[in-house]
Amino acid sequence: MVTEVTVELLKRAAVRLPSSVKEALRRALESEEGELARKQLETILENISLAEARGVPVCQDTGLPIFYVKSGGSCLEAVMLAEAIVEGTAKATEQVPLRANVIHPLSKVNPGLNVGWGMPFIYFEPSTENFVEITVLLKGFGSEAKTSLAYIPTSEDMEKGIVKFVLDQVGKALGEPCPPYILGLGVGGTSDIAATLAKKAFMRLPPGKPNPDPEASKLEAKLLKAVNESGIGPMGVGGKTTALAVHVELCGTHTAAAPVVLAFQCWADRQATVKITSDGKVHYS
Repeated sequence: MVTEVTVELLKRAAVRLPSSVKEALRRALESEEGELARKQLETILENISLAEARGVPVCQDTGLPIFYVKSGGSCLEAVMLAEAIVEGTAKATEQVPLRANVIHPLSKVNPGLNVGWGMPFIYFEPSTENFVEITVLLKGFGSEAKTSLAYIPTSEDMEKGIVKFVLDQVGKALGEPCPPYILGLGVGGTSDIAATLAKKAFMRLPPGKPNPDPEASKLEAKLLKAVNESGIGPMGVGGKTTALAVHVELCGTHTAAAPVVLAFQCWADRQATVKITSDGKVHYS
């Protein structure tokens, strides 16, 4: 069952954007005044509509599939879930179809199924609920390649240091991450924790939903304003909307420094979630 559900989940993620992401893009179009910027957004929205109508992926780079699983089951059940997700990914690659992106990082051998050498990567989170929840995030590499890491010493002004780091990286990236993008910012923990948080930030919907932490939400608003004032605009042609949202996720950090990871998610924030209840019912969102 989980294998078939995974196939459908990947198809939904590749073909349809979340409704709140589409709405954010429509609002961006309404606010833009420049002809080039408006044309880029109109083309993006037309592309989204055509993909849904034809049942084909919204972008030729269907990315790397990253799964987030919440389950209250045993270790054995987790292993069985992982095996089914891997099998479902291989089937979806052929059936959706998805581009075969997964290769050996040294030999560059491509098995053609988006599986192997630890992929698809699956994060497991324990849960007390009586259902299994699976979310898939498809991460394209035009935006992924712009991910960056900095360490901000706690002896410095943290907010000032983070803002400078983000704006420096946005200025270097320009239009390459396919704006208007969503910025995920993981702050604290260790570098790997911060990177994980930066990715999970993309799954917060709707885009722009504030972090409940008041300091984090204040930083989100400040960064969004500053990034959009850069004038990079949709696809780098200039305009008011460079970012649809900035999402900050926090973790307790060492007293000496805070790792900060900035990740870019292109306008195609492709994700889908499914809940499988204990009675076998399946609910997609």
